Amino acid sequence: MIMRMSKIKFPSLVCGIGMSVLALVGCGSKDPSEAVRQRAIERWDLLGGRHAVKAYDYLSPGYRSTHTLEQYVAFVATSRVQWKSAKVNSVKCDEEVCTLNLGVRSVIPGTALSRPSDLELESPVTEKWVRSEGQWFFLPDVKINPQGIAKEASDATTEAKQPSSAGAQENPAPSPLPPPAEEGKKDGTKHP
Repeated sequence: MIMRMSKIKFPSLVCGIGMSVLALVGCGSKDPSEAVRQRAIERWDLLGGRHAVKAYDYLSPGYRSTHTLEQYVAFVATSRVQWKSAKVNSVKCDEEVCTLNLGVRSVIPGTALSRPSDLELESPVTEKWVRSEGQWFFLPDVKINPQGIAKEASDATTEAKQPSSAGAQENPAPSPLPPPAEEGKKDGTKHP
């Protein structure tokens, strides 16, 4: 009788454990914020390391259908901004779309700003991520505000400059980012 009960208990135990694992997996897939947070940081780490080819894989399939890998790599390679790091400040998700607010730390070369030293700053960035075939991808429809960064850089440059002679006119700092690219057919503008 003891042997018979243990034969019954073992399948029940295995079934119970299997159902628990399935329940946990199902619960984990309802809130995608952690997966999106991780993918966003991975993408910014790749951009910071100038790994544009790998970062391209994080872009939405629709964006990739309208922007070639070569175009994206050229954009990242010619950017005057060197991205250093990113931190996710907040994530808000619906079933198929997540919006992230990040702080992106970058360095702008002093030569791009007509100043003797590089400028390091943190800028707010809002990103939209979409689910496609069970995976989350960055949708480049929101981009870093070049005017905002240019203003911060200009303000910092003005503070760092020595007082100029009376009547001298200072030129505004150039934008640290290239001009916005053409809008994509399916899902927005070009974004790193």
